[in-house]
Amino acid sequence: MDLKPTSNIWEYIQITDNVINKQNLEIFLKICKEHKEFDDGYIMGKGDQMIKDLARRNVKIWHPNSISGSMTEAHWTGFLIHMFKKNLNNYIQNINMDADKAYISEIQILKYTAGGHYKFHTDMGPSNPRSLSLIYFVNSEYEGGDLCFKDLKNNQELTVEKKENRLIIWPSNFMYPHAVKPITKGTRYSVVSWAV
Repeated sequence: MDLKPTSNIWEYIQITDNVINKQNLEIFLKICKEHKEFDDGYIMGKGDQMIKDLARRNVKIWHPNSISGSMTEAHWTGFLIHMFKKNLNNYIQNINMDADKAYISEIQILKYTAGGHYKFHTDMGPSNPRSLSLIYFVNSEYEGGDLCFKDLKNNQELTVEKKENRLIIWPSNFMYPHAVKPITKGTRYSVVSWAV
């Protein structure tokens, strides 16, 4: 089922297509495919301890930054931050949110391969004071790997159709549990970030 509003909370999920031009998308996807240094994904355990739990989250992560020594990585980090900020500002204006001081806290490039998944979770917690979550779909040539939201009020799962060059923004709070369903074929690349 494609994402359809079933209650007023869904009004706060924004989907934007064709976020960057096709040439930049092709270059960025090539960089993601050629990058070799992805780390294992972790989750927050008790006492703010980061733990590896493949039953809950099975993904590889690249934490790009502008001071890595790589001009390519510095360029793309700046490019992604700019893209996220621009769309974040549009989102804040569209929902009339009072978030003058919202900023992008970090960027992660995610690589899900066969069996990769992330069970239902929310992005905000005591040690993660996030306000808004952002996911950018880099590619769509894979099977499975759907981004699903759980509508707690109506006890439904709603799926965001996978489409390359698509950005989804929503509140990070407890009302928006979401998951990445297991990949059955291919590799899913996405970029995630949060506003605090």
